[in-house]
Amino acid sequence: MPEPGGIAADESDSSVISPPERAVKHHIGRELRRCAFRATSQLRSASPAQLHSMVCRLLRKQARAIDATDIQLFRVRLDDAGTGIVGLRYHSGRSASDEDLAALEHFQFQLLSAEVQDCLRADQFARVQSGSTSGGRLITGLMKKLNCSSYILCPLHVAGRFRGIMGVACRNDHNYPEDDEFFELLKLNGAILLNNVLRVRQERKRSRKLRQWKRIADQACDFAFCVDHRFVICNTTTFGAGEATPKLLGLRLKDVVVRSFHRELKQQIQTAVKSGEVRTCNFQLSLDQCEPRWFLARIEPVSNASDACATLYLTDNHSDKVLQEEVRDLTEQLVKASRLSLLGQMSTEFSHQLNQPLQAILNYCNIVQRRFQKGTATADNCHNTLASIEQSVIHSADIIQGIRDFVKFKSLHTEPVLVDELLQQAIMMVLPTTRGRDADLIPAPDSPDLTVVVDKAQTTHVLVNLIINALEACCEHGTDRPHIELLVHAAPEHGQVTMAVRDNGPGLPQDDSDNVFRKFYSGKEDGLGMGLAISREVCESQGGSLSARNNTPEKGCTFDLVAPIHTAAGGDTAELQVINDIPLTED
Repeated sequence: MPEPGGIAADESDSSVISPPERAVKHHIGRELRRCAFRATSQLRSASPAQLHSMVCRLLRKQARAIDATDIQLFRVRLDDAGTGIVGLRYHSGRSASDEDLAALEHFQFQLLSAEVQDCLRADQFARVQSGSTSGGRLITGLMKKLNCSSYILCPLHVAGRFRGIMGVACRNDHNYPEDDEFFELLKLNGAILLNNVLRVRQERKRSRKLRQWKRIADQACDFAFCVDHRFVICNTTTFGAGEATPKLLGLRLKDVVVRSFHRELKQQIQTAVKSGEVRTCNFQLSLDQCEPRWFLARIEPVSNASDACATLYLTDNHSDKVLQEEVRDLTEQLVKASRLSLLGQMSTEFSHQLNQPLQAILNYCNIVQRRFQKGTATADNCHNTLASIEQSVIHSADIIQGIRDFVKFKSLHTEPVLVDELLQQAIMMVLPTTRGRDADLIPAPDSPDLTVVVDKAQTTHVLVNLIINALEACCEHGTDRPHIELLVHAAPEHGQVTMAVRDNGPGLPQDDSDNVFRKFYSGKEDGLGMGLAISREVCESQGGSLSARNNTPEKGCTFDLVAPIHTAAGGDTAELQVINDIPLTED
C-alpha cells in the first residue's frame, strides 16, 4: 500500500510499538470493525426516508470510535477527462453545523490541490496537516472551522469507479495508528455507506418511475395480468376496461395469444425477468371467439411475489394498428407507382440498352449466313461467332433482369459488391439520357480494392435515381451545360465508403436541406415525392446512410451515399426488410 496520505508531514520512523500504542491500535481496529458490521446490518433494510438520519448516525458512531472531530461523506461525479463535481451529502455533525459546511455541498473537484487529486484518482489516501495549504483552499478553510490537527481524505470506489470521498477530521494525530489496517478499515466503512446510499437512491428512482407508471396505467391501460414461470395467467387487474376486462385467470398465454406471436412474447417476458428491465411489444389477443385484437403490452418483472414472474399492462391499440397497416399498404402502392414512373422516364435508355445486344446478335447471324452462302464458313469462325452471340444474349438477359429487379418490390439481400461495379452499372443505365441532354457525366477514379456490403440491384437504383434527379434539376433550372460528377471516398477507420453524386444545379433549400428526403415532398410538378425517401430507407436498412449538402462556394449540391465496407468478419449475407411505413405509435 502507498504511504498513507500521499501528502503527509515528516514523522520519525519507529519499528517498536509500545504496549499503550498496541492497545490503542487494537481498540480502534475493533471499533471500526464493529462500525462496519453495524452499517451493513442496519442499511440493508433502510428505506429512502430513513437513509439520511441513519447514515449520519453511523458516521457519528465512527467518529466516536476513532475520536475524530468530524467525519464527512462526499459524492463525486467525474467525467472521462477527470473533471467534475464533488458534493457533501452526510456528516457526523460532532463539531460542525450545516451552515459551517454549506460551501462543501457543491464544488468543483479542481478546487482540491493537484496533489490531493492525484492521490484520490490513484486510490490512495491523502492527509493534510494543520497549518498547511497543500490540500487546497476549501480543505484549509474546513480545517480552520473544525480546529483539527489533520484531515484525511479517503477515496471510495464503486464498481471500479471513483464515486466518493470520506473525509476524517483528526482531533489528535497521536491517537491513530499509522498502519495499513487502520486506513483499510476506514475505506471499508466508507465504501459500505456509499454503496448502500447509491443502492437506496436507485431503488427510490425505480419506485418513483413505478408510481408514475401506475398513475399513467390507471388512465391509459385497459387491464393487466400476471404470468408465472410456466406462462400461466395467475392474476388480473382492471384499469380502463372496467367490467369489460376479459376473464383470463388460469389460462395459458398460448390459449389467448395469436399463434404467430407466441415465441416473441415469451422471449420478451424472459428477457424482462432476466434483465430486470421493462420491455414493450405489440401482439394480438383472441378473446371470446371474436376477431383478434391488437394490444400494446408493457412487460414489467415482478420480484416481490413467489408465484408471478412478470406483469403485463395491456392497452388496446387495435384501431391504430389497423390504420397503420392501411398506411403501409398505401405506401407500398405509392412506392411501386414511383418506381414505375421512374421506369417510364427511363424507357428510352432501357430500349437503347436492349437494342445494342439485339443489333449485335442480328449482325453476327448475318455474318454466319453470308459465310455459308460464300462457302467460307469454318468450324473456328462459326464457333467464335456463336460465342459472341451467346455473350450478347447474356448481356440482354442481364438488362432485362435489371429492369425486373428495379420494378420488383422486394427485401434487401446484402452481399459484397465492388464499388466500381456499382458505379459502372449505374453509368451504363443513365449514359444515353445524359448524352441526349448534352450533359457531362464524369465517372469516379478507379478504386479496384473497395468492396461494400449492399443490395446490388437496389443500391444501383439509388445511384441511378440520384443521377437522374441531378440531371433533371440542372435542366429545369436552365443550367447551360449540366455537369454531374461521381466521387468515391473511403474511411476504413469508420468502416465506411462514401459514393457521392455532385452537380452544378440550383442546390437545396437553404432553410432545410433535409426536407427533400421527406415522404411525399417533391420539387417537380408531376413528382410523387417518394424517390429520395425510398433511397434513404434502402441505404439505412443496409447499414449506411444518405444525406445531402449544398456545394460551397460553388453552385449545386452533393448527395452522399454511405455504405459499410466489406470485411472478413462482416461479409456474411444478411436479409434486411425495408420498412416503408409511417409509424403511428411507439413501442
